[in-house]
Amino acid sequence: MATGTSNSPKQPIDTYTRLAHLLHSPTHDHEALLDRVYEELLARESRAYAAGWTDALTEARRAQRGRRP
Repeated sequence: MATGTSNSPKQPIDTYTRLAHLLHSPTHDHEALLDRVYEELLARESRAYAAGWTDALTEARRAQRGRRP
């Protein structure tokens, strides 16, 4: 299921497509599969968290500039 929401150059495919690829990859080691999925989710969560802070800092700076005479 493609959502088209991936704008980062580090994310050539969206989250759902990547997750589907991981889950449907041929593996007999289920623990390794879970490790890969977990690593992928942590990496995406970290990027989203960092992006949120960047957005918040940008808005705070914009608000500060708006208050200055």
